[in-house]
Amino acid sequence: MGVDYIRGQTGKPWKRRWDGGLDRMKTPTLLDLTISEGLRMLTAELLPDSRVQVGDSYIVEPDGDDLIISRGRSPIGRITKPTAASLAAIADYGGYAEGVIERVGLFGDSAEVSLR
Repeated sequence: MGVDYIRGQTGKPWKRRWDGGLDRMKTPTLLDLTISEGLRMLTAELLPDSRVQVGDSYIVEPDGDDLIISRGRSPIGRITKPTAASLAAIADYGGYAEGVIERVGLFGDSAEVSLR
């Protein structure tokens, strides 16, 4: 008698209600992260008295195992120990890339640079 009463009051069987929940769990949410391969963020150590602002574009080119960020012919910073993928991408595109400043450190001695 108890099971018949519960089934009569709830309508759908228990399994069918969970099927809708499984479909809702498969939909994308804010917590699903997707990172595009085109955007590479690297941390640069800036030289003293190099004034950079968010959104500025600079030239990024290899210098041995590191990368140099420069404004024209004057260097403004260095990226030490970049990833192999970043070095390979720069080599594939002629040996240099455009670097855009995304964030500047609190003391102005470091910056987050995105390669494009």
